[in-house]
Amino acid sequence: MALIYPVLADAPDSDEEALPDFAELAADLSDQWLVEVTVGEEGDEGCFGPLTARAAWDLAVGVDQRRPGWNVSILPLYLPGTPDELAAAFDDDDDA
Repeated sequence: MALIYPVLADAPDSDEEALPDFAELAADLSDQWLVEVTVGEEGDEGCFGPLTARAAWDLAVGVDQRRPGWNVSILPLYLPGTPDELAAAFDDDDDA
């Protein structure tokens, strides 16, 4: 189905064959990551991690190559914060 991974909204378009910049992902998003696998629309699902950005990428790509019909997502694992901090992370600058 799909290999889903985060990219920065303001990042320039990259070559589809190029690997993500793992150091940039760790610095800008998180240094710990999860790989989420969903098998079919009503199938089993699992979440694996925490992993480094590179280890999560390698695991996700390996699973996607072996089972292209599965959804495989790479997700940053954020440290929990307060409810206000979480809400602020999703607020637009225009709402301030």
